[in-house]
Amino acid sequence: MTRTDQSLQTVVEAAIGRWGTVDTRAMFGAQAYLVGGRMFAALGEMGLLVKLPEARRRPLLEEGGAQPFAPTGRASFGEWVALMPHHWAENIDGLLALVKESFDYVQQQRPSPAPPREARRFRKRQF
Repeated sequence: MTRTDQSLQTVVEAAIGRWGTVDTRAMFGAQAYLVGGRMFAALGEMGLLVKLPEARRRPLLEEGGAQPFAPTGRASFGEWVALMPHHWAENIDGLLALVKESFDYVQQQRPSPAPPREARRFRKRQF
């Protein structure tokens, strides 16, 4: 992580600390931020990632403030976008507002229902 990323991480974590219980952990080579066990943001070499609904993502992508998050270089990764820190350098409050939107969006989502667990069948080993 570069010095600029570390400064951004300090600013992001200071803001996140005021929003409630947020867990952090290393994921995908980045510092991930989770609410209710679900990731809402991550900061690493790929930029600042946030999860936003399509209606909010589209304008960001069109104006150049974000890129689709495509970790394998192929298809974009669902509702995730990578915010470009250089685009937001003069508007940190706007950047933090997007992180807060992501926090609220993920917090409001219901967890996916766990699929029914099939009965495990064990075969006897023959020796």
